Amino acid sequence: MCHDSSLFETSYRTTELTLLKLLGSRFVLSEETNNYYLSKLKGYEGECYLDSLLATLTSNSLILCDVLFEQNNTTFQIDTLLLAQKTIYLFEVKNLEGDYYIKNGDWFRKSTGKAITNPVHQLKRCETLLRSLLHSRNIKMEIEPYLVFTNPLFTLYHAPLDLCAYFPGQLNSLLKKLTQAPFDLNGSHQQLGQFLLSRHVYDSPYGRLPEYRYDDLQKGVTCRKCMSLNVTVTRYTTICNACGHTEQNTSSILHAAKDLKLLFPDRLLNVHALDHWCDHLYHRKVIQQVLRTNYNLIKKGKYSYYL
Repeated sequence: MCHDSSLFETSYRTTELTLLKLLGSRFVLSEETNNYYLSKLKGYEGECYLDSLLATLTSNSLILCDVLFEQNNTTFQIDTLLLAQKTIYLFEVKNLEGDYYIKNGDWFRKSTGKAITNPVHQLKRCETLLRSLLHSRNIKMEIEPYLVFTNPLFTLYHAPLDLCAYFPGQLNSLLKKLTQAPFDLNGSHQQLGQFLLSRHVYDSPYGRLPEYRYDDLQKGVTCRKCMSLNVTVTRYTTICNACGHTEQNTSSILHAAKDLKLLFPDRLLNVHALDHWCDHLYHRKVIQQVLRTNYNLIKKGKYSYYL
């Protein structure tokens, strides 16, 4: 369906996932870190699914995804905000899988009986802090908060009738409700969107990563499809021996350069460094050509590097 919705997404959540994915291909992650990565990935997939549904709205909507704010000396993260004419829709997305139940206001996983973080409390906290943020700028708009469960394999027992939530089978109803809402946005709505984006707090993902050193990581080139390091390099292509994916050598080298700078932003990028990172799979002249084409050369004698 055609649409002209504007969607703004911050990048810190994807950067953290990318870093963990890269580390996992070259380094054995601990069980705790791997479980953290899988949990984050599952949550991200749920958020992306909702974002894709909202992007089908035929209205002139403004969608802000994955924003992190600070208000009253407290940080809070919002999965998705949808700005309508008179209302801000606040969505807390959950991609939970399996059977859950509510007892005395607490949430539990049925298979283990263990309590989970109450998503209603998370939603209420975000709503309260967002109201405070808007009040600080004398912005008066109604906020409608909702939990959105995206996984079709999710079931919740003993849910109260007044639970402000949409379940997988109700997402079409959510879209229908939003389609019927007024979305005649003007300059003030654009200013509100820009204000919210300006209050986004950059959160470096590096502090949440496991400790790693350059010498601890396996060198080589990862397949962009399955992340395997088991590849064969021919004159023009890099072929993955695990899944059969084929990529042009120049593209594989460029991806390797980006991976190196992402994992080690303080290391100088030059032919020697990238050749070592790729485990000497490519001719140095080809590596040099890729760097010259895609980066700017900073000349400092033998310490010249690409930026």
